[in-house]
Amino acid sequence: MKTYGFIFLLGLFSLAGAFDIKVPVYYDTCDNGLRIIIVPDTNVAVVSCRLYYFVGSMYEGPGTSGLSHMFEHMMFKGTKRLGTTSYENEKPIMKQIDSLANLVKYELLGGKAESDSSVVALRTELFSLLEKQRKYIKKDEIWELYQKNNGTHLNAWTSDDMTAYIVTLPRNKVDLFYWIESDRMKNPVLREFYSEREVVTEERRMRYENRPLQKYWERLNALFYVAHPYRIPTIGWMSDIRAYTREKMEKHVKQFYTPDNALIVLTGNVDTTKARKQIEKYFGSIPRALTPKEEVVTREPESFGVTRFTVHDNAKPRLDIMFHTPGYPNDDLYKLDIVEGIFSGRSGRLYRRLVDKEGLCTDIGASNYFRLHDGYFHIWAGLKSDTDPRVVEKIIIEEIEKIMSQPPEPKEIKRIINSIRMSFVNSLNSLEGLSDRLAWFERLNSWKDMPDYPQKVSSLKPEEIPDAAKKYLDVNKMTVGTLLPIKQPLDNNRKSKNSTTKQQEL
Repeated sequence: MKTYGFIFLLGLFSLAGAFDIKVPVYYDTCDNGLRIIIVPDTNVAVVSCRLYYFVGSMYEGPGTSGLSHMFEHMMFKGTKRLGTTSYENEKPIMKQIDSLANLVKYELLGGKAESDSSVVALRTELFSLLEKQRKYIKKDEIWELYQKNNGTHLNAWTSDDMTAYIVTLPRNKVDLFYWIESDRMKNPVLREFYSEREVVTEERRMRYENRPLQKYWERLNALFYVAHPYRIPTIGWMSDIRAYTREKMEKHVKQFYTPDNALIVLTGNVDTTKARKQIEKYFGSIPRALTPKEEVVTREPESFGVTRFTVHDNAKPRLDIMFHTPGYPNDDLYKLDIVEGIFSGRSGRLYRRLVDKEGLCTDIGASNYFRLHDGYFHIWAGLKSDTDPRVVEKIIIEEIEKIMSQPPEPKEIKRIINSIRMSFVNSLNSLEGLSDRLAWFERLNSWKDMPDYPQKVSSLKPEEIPDAAKKYLDVNKMTVGTLLPIKQPLDNNRKSKNSTTKQQEL
């Protein structure tokens, strides 16, 4: 249904003086379910063009983890007419490749290792066919088309509940976005699938397997979320990545990458009426998913007890404390944003005590993460090499208890509210930032919630904060992660020498 609205941001900072921002917003939905948000701005010469799909790792599970991220890669491989000189010549080759991939799968399911000679031989044959297919592939055609038409900010990203394909184009080139993205939605071709699976395998190895901090955080997150699929890493588990097939990916794409699960956001120098007609022209005939997407019904069970996770690795020492919070919308989330402000930054209580006063940490902060379902409140600390993490944890708990027992001073809460509002407006200073914010709130509930956010934070009173802290920052239900350097074995000769020296000093 077509609607028009405005985002009003009034008198945001007492420090900067009152000012008034009015942003016009056009919202509509096509008959096939495709949502549209347009924010026209004639003061610029470009348009931020973004296509969001409401799918990510939270819609995956055993055997399918990471498929959304993998498809992010595959979307740049082209369609039946983009990225190829002859799709018809490619099809039989891809069919042969799929047959070999299935043979590899059965070999591995039968207990053979990837290094087994029969598996290696099949993969060698598979990749020789891929070389044959590449004679028809026009590599990076989509990327180059955008760049040749002065496209900037060209990128894509995947999260737990969204996937985005983005580009900023001159105002007279926006039709290129409609043409490419509608073709990618309607006619994606998973060419070079198995070679790209190797790329994703290496990406996982480099970003997670070989990075102690990332590996630690991935496992800590999987412990924190007991039931909800937020526990699944966006990149996927390695065993699932290695078992991807084109058939499995095609099923995922048909289920989720459809207009009824998508949102187009245009911000910049765009004519709303013309844009709406062009979107209908390019996207209107694309059908909905045959089976509507099933929403995730799993929620975290109520927490009980303290979960602890300690890792010794080649990494800088740190401490992480996590608490479960409600999904959006919930008014308590705004109160927890105030708690985040009390703890965070160089002027926050934790930094002043643990870095400036006690000298136990190199840095420390807190974040309140809004999520569609179960969110989390996170306190983290970078520890000095000789710091006992138990001491830091004890002090953090003391500071949490202070918030529970005494409201913040009016001066402190005013500083925090001003900081939150300033950060909010700064995030809207670019076309790209405004697009992402609108899409994020539309994903959570509705874009109309976006302008309400700074007002809801501003309306909070100091006396409301302690109860929110008591409700959610329960230290008897926290998850605690500790990442510490590997303990080096003490050299026997050095130990003996040091012992002798000590005796002599005595």
